[in-house]
Amino acid sequence: MGFFSTLGDLQTMLLYILTMFLMIFFIMPVHECAHGLMAKALGDDTAQLAGRLTLNPMAHLNLYGALFMFFFGFGWAEPVPVNPVRFNNQRRRQGYMALVAFAGPLSNLIMAVLAMFVYRAGLCFQMNYAFYTSFTFVMLRVVILNIGLAVFNLLPIMPLDGSRILNWIMPDKIMYKIEHFMSRINPIVYIVIFYVFINLLSGPLWNLEYGLFYNLLDGVDSIFNALGLKISSSVISLLVGT
Repeated sequence: MGFFSTLGDLQTMLLYILTMFLMIFFIMPVHECAHGLMAKALGDDTAQLAGRLTLNPMAHLNLYGALFMFFFGFGWAEPVPVNPVRFNNQRRRQGYMALVAFAGPLSNLIMAVLAMFVYRAGLCFQMNYAFYTSFTFVMLRVVILNIGLAVFNLLPIMPLDGSRILNWIMPDKIMYKIEHFMSRINPIVYIVIFYVFINLLSGPLWNLEYGLFYNLLDGVDSIFNALGLKISSSVISLLVGT
């Protein structure tokens, strides 16, 4: 869902704006801060010196990335600076860069899990229809957007986080040829290729994201049921339409 699909329905538009506010000003800073914290743990304090080890959204805000997130449901923050030369173990530089890269998507998966726990906990309380629909709209979209960002960023395509992980796995000679080839492509041409490639993968990515979403929903629900924390009677009535 993008912003334009909410036009004509004021309530949906306002809930969408709230969801994007949470993503841009709370979730995306966590992603970038996670990169910086992992780099710091491995010996590189570049992000810290740049004032980026913070959840202050203004330290991570990228205007174009925020606008893309708002209008189209995917975007990016200002990348955290990382200097591999400052890692503690230079022989493991590529492996450390892979860990730094993986920290971002991992933070999104953690945020998805936490949001799902908040959602399921909320269902334990009595709700009216208006609050239930609004709460469900926001929380479940926060979950699926976080899963989507994690999956998207793990794609082995430059400049996504997955390319750093691929760089660690692939032999240096092959990666050098790939990087050399990519550096010779016109940026506009690369954006077009990137867009086409992502659209070709949209079906499998969509299935993966929603597979993870429903497995997470079932898993969290099972935990709450095992703890005896049942869904409230008012929510059950709304679910069954009585």
